[in-house]
Amino acid sequence: MGAQRTVREAWRQHIVGLLDQALERNDAAISDVAAATTTTILAGRHVYAFGAGHSLALVSEMHRRAGSMKAVRPLWNAELTSRTDAEAAGKLENQAGYYKELTGGLDWGPGDLCWVISNSGRNKLVVELALEARRHGVTVIGLVSREHSGTVSAAPGLPKLPEIADYLLDNGGCFGDAALDIAGVAERMAPTSTIVGAALIHAVWAEAGERLAARGYVPEVWGSANRGPV
Repeated sequence: MGAQRTVREAWRQHIVGLLDQALERNDAAISDVAAATTTTILAGRHVYAFGAGHSLALVSEMHRRAGSMKAVRPLWNAELTSRTDAEAAGKLENQAGYYKELTGGLDWGPGDLCWVISNSGRNKLVVELALEARRHGVTVIGLVSREHSGTVSAAPGLPKLPEIADYLLDNGGCFGDAALDIAGVAERMAPTSTIVGAALIHAVWAEAGERLAARGYVPEVWGSANRGPV
């Protein structure tokens, strides 16, 4: 039990500290993205969100989630989100040209925003989709780990997401994402990108909600469907 408490305490100290650091270090970027989001919504334009692999979880943090705005349009399909064949879905992250399956029918352009979420910022699907957004004049918001992205090489012939994004949020995570070394366990455990990424995302949207309300625009926000009779 003592060892378990030690691991839990190490995790608590690490994740709380990392959250504080990430929110402080991204303060200016959070305000900039919130301002851009406000402008986009007031102009009647669209906010898109994309992530592959586990970054799909952060797209879900913005779509049909209690406390999030109804303005978000996720870029995903059944193949990408499959849990019955997770290995095949994972391979799509590095399949050249697959972005067309997600963007082919979109009427997007200047004035729109697109969140592109990737811890490494290097996968072909992530980078090609971000480049496609930029080709259409869409403003790209990147969410990455600067440390991880800066450590890995780019996919052949492509840049990395930090080189493409108009705005960049850094989740502050370490290379490989997992944060804790545990005796007797070969791989590190306790990844941080989802927790910190969600905190950054909701900081942006909360500020955007405040800005919109100050402009006299009441944003549509998802409420919990499990609050009982109203």
